Amino acid sequence: MEQEERELEASLREQIEQRNFTAAASMAERIEEPAERIKELQEAAIKQYITEYRNAQGVMALAQQYQFTDDEIDRLLEAIIGEVKASGEQKPPWAGKRYDIKTMKYLDVEEWIAYYGRELKRAGAR
Repeated sequence: MEQEERELEASLREQIEQRNFTAAASMAERIEEPAERIKELQEAAIKQYITEYRNAQGVMALAQQYQFTDDEIDRLLEAIIGEVKASGEQKPPWAGKRYDIKTMKYLDVEEWIAYYGRELKRAGAR
């Protein structure tokens, strides 16, 4: 049993190193990591869906699955915007423009959040 736990923990570390936060959050739940650690990985997964993937439907699905409240989603969106604003001229690579199929425009992360924000903020668990 101890060997299996070590292997699972090593696998969790590998998922995090590879930035597979959705898989890492799921694995952390399975191996019964502390609740705050699981929440941290879930937030990282949702943030990744916003900043890197720009996948609104994925964000909403994860918010429901992870039972995030509307306030938690709102705080995460505000934190992302704050991170971009605090970076000044040297914006993070994920903050740049990406093509959005729904709007058929290139949107930076702030524009994307402005467009999808209301919808995402209502995605939390009811």
